[in-house]
Parts: sequence; structure tokens; C-alpha cells
Amino acid sequence: MALRFLSNGAGLIRKRPCWVPTLRGWVALFLVVLTIGYGAVHAVFPFLQQHDPLVSDVMVVDGWVPDYMMAEVGAEFERGGYKILIITGTTILKGEPMAEQKSYPELTRAALLKNGWDPEKVVAVPCGDVVRDRTYASAVALREWLAGSPYRGRSFNIYSRGAHCRRTRLLYQLAFQDVVQVGVIAGQDRRYDGARWWVSSEGVRDIIDETIAYFYARVIFRPV
Repeated sequence: MALRFLSNGAGLIRKRPCWVPTLRGWVALFLVVLTIGYGAVHAVFPFLQQHDPLVSDVMVVDGWVPDYMMAEVGAEFERGGYKILIITGTTILKGEPMAEQKSYPELTRAALLKNGWDPEKVVAVPCGDVVRDRTYASAVALREWLAGSPYRGRSFNIYSRGAHCRRTRLLYQLAFQDVVQVGVIAGQDRRYDGARWWVSSEGVRDIIDETIAYFYARVIFRPV
């Protein structure tokens, strides 16, 4: 009696037909998901490694980029006809090698000068000791330096490494609030093959970290 009451129109529940995929339908759904996943896996690295340089006479480089990229930086500097190279970054943690240099920009500048760079064409612009949002803090330090320099208001290209490029450009654009155009140059990351990043633990860690960080910068981060 109770079941009749629950199942009739005056009750609380009723039966409805439920549509479920057939075996062929499940196979088709699986193939669709597999295709989307395959495309996403192959597209994520080119997306993160954005390369979109502008015509400019100012080149900026992250001070933390590895030494092997300095040759690429030099080649790009000569090829692009830049007038000045500005190195950004944070302070060096105590106890690290070459800790007598106070910051990564100063350390990188010292290395470049040792390799024959013109001191008048290389400037170190450290942002101080920053725990979080270091890339944005570096961009703000650059903005303040440029405001008092002969290069005020000019566009520039930021040179960064691999999957870090798109997020770097975004944060620099946020710091300059579209007042100055920001281009980006993607340096080659030798730690793993970007075309097959998923076969390397270093690649997997880097892509996951940068994907999350880019989502944070795009959706959650708010400039102060």
C-alpha cells in the first residue's frame, strides 16, 4: 500500500526512464575524451611558451634564467638592435653560490660584464627580498626604474624561459597597465623537450606548476 502511494501521482517519487549509452556509445564517448585530452596535452606547452616580440630598443631579462641562456640573450640583443639590457629579479638567499652579489640581477650583470658586455648597456634592477608574486614585484621595480630613465614610456621585450613566458608577459602587462606595450621572447628550456614534456618528470612538474600559476595570475591575482 505504501509503495503504491509513493509511486502514484499523489506520492513523493515516481519512476522515469533513464537514458544510458550503449557499448558503441561508450566507445564513442571515450574516443572523444581521448582526442580532447591528446590535443590538450600537445597544446599546453606551445600555449605557455608564448613568443610574441615587438620592435623595440629595450630588452628585459629575468635574472634567474640559467647561464646557458645568456648566449641566446646576447645573440637576440645583437639581432634586435637593442640599446639597453635590463635585468630584473629578487635578492639572493644567504648561503647560495656567489652570495657576495646581493641579487640575481647584479649577479647576472657581473657575469655578462665578465664576458665582455658594455657596462653602459647592461642595468641591474633588483626588486628586493620578495616571498610571493616575485615576477610581478620584478615588473613593478622595472616600472619604477623606467619612470626615471631616458627610456620612460617605451615598449620593451621580456626574455623568459619556456613555459614561464606567457605568465611573465601577463604579469608585466598588469604592472604597466597597458601604458607600455610588452612583448615576449621565449628562450629554449633545455631541461626537457617541450614537444614531449609528459615523458619527463621535470617537464610534468613544470607544466603543472606553470598551468596552475597562470590560472592564478589570470583569474585570482589582483595587482596592489
